[in-house]
Amino acid sequence: MTHITSGLPKIKTEYRTEKPTVRFKHRVTGEYLHLSGSGATRGTTYAWNGTRAQARRLRDKALASGAEWPFKAVKRIEATGPLANEGI
Repeated sequence: MTHITSGLPKIKTEYRTEKPTVRFKHRVTGEYLHLSGSGATRGTTYAWNGTRAQARRLRDKALASGAEWPFKAVKRIEATGPLANEGI
């Protein structure tokens, strides 16, 4: 079967924009939340990352269960420094 085309450029009706992602960084040690959602990791290779809404949900779930939450949300781009290994 042959498709008939008009030769006009396709109109883009859906624009995708990536949502900004965040990581959780331990306030004292500087380690990042492990991607499993529990424990910590020194670098960013196995660090959790997600949207702000996912981060809020994860934090609220931990606080609701009575667990201590020592992590602070930081922008993924800010996750650099001696413990981060983004450039490797």
